[in-house]
Amino acid sequence: MSRPGESRLSAWLVMAPALCLSIAGFGIPALYMARMSFNEHEPQTAFVPGFTFENYHRLVSDPLILTVIWNTARLALLASVATVALAYAFALLVWLRPGRWRVIFVGLALLPMLVSEIATIFGWWTILPRNGVLSYTLVSSGLVQDKISLIYTESAALVGLVYVTLPYCFFILLSIFDGLDRRTLEAASDLGAPPWITFAEIIAPQTRIGLLAAFSQAFIWTMGAYATPLALGPDTLWTLGYFIQDQMLSKHHWPMAAALSMALTLGVSAMILLVRWLQPEQRSFHV
Repeated sequence: MSRPGESRLSAWLVMAPALCLSIAGFGIPALYMARMSFNEHEPQTAFVPGFTFENYHRLVSDPLILTVIWNTARLALLASVATVALAYAFALLVWLRPGRWRVIFVGLALLPMLVSEIATIFGWWTILPRNGVLSYTLVSSGLVQDKISLIYTESAALVGLVYVTLPYCFFILLSIFDGLDRRTLEAASDLGAPPWITFAEIIAPQTRIGLLAAFSQAFIWTMGAYATPLALGPDTLWTLGYFIQDQMLSKHHWPMAAALSMALTLGVSAMILLVRWLQPEQRSFHV
């Protein structure tokens, strides 16, 4: 029988390779980025070595930057809520289906993960424009009289973000559902509980941890999204991903880009800590 100290040592040895890769691939670059955010900037130069809080002062005082932060957070929040709602309903449907249907649904959920984000964007360009598939279908069915165009709108950016993040949230929630005991549903049915009572009293409380985990995953993904909002949204929809790229490559203002990146990293980290704090006590569930 192994001692507690030996068990902890074994756990650290197992985690050591991944921990070293995380430190080398993320920790050290994050430290360099944090130091860069305090450097100064002059025209025609990427940065000037120094130490100033001016870049962080701009984060809370520049109306343009505040608008960019608000647009990013608002879009990420809307996309995360929509993604979790759809993923929850889809996961519940798959969980309740027989095995043969489950394989089909899981295969459908995997499809967006097999295509690159750029290819997905090209696909939406054929669906959302005025002469696209969606407009043609709506006119042909008589639901609308004139052709419509959703491309280059916030709605298109929202749809694109939901489509990209949906599979990840779905598999998180499906793993939670698979950990539930189906006999509790049978017991509730035998006692005469209607479906909505069964859901509210049995399923929902036991899957809350999955909702929080899925929301966290969707929010992290959408907050840092760059290509999808840029390609599908309007020109006025500036997100942090686009603004960081603009400061880095167009304005050649590396300290400002680093400060924006640090703000994004800290914001996402705060969301992770908040979600972790809201989670109930950890329990085992099927993965």
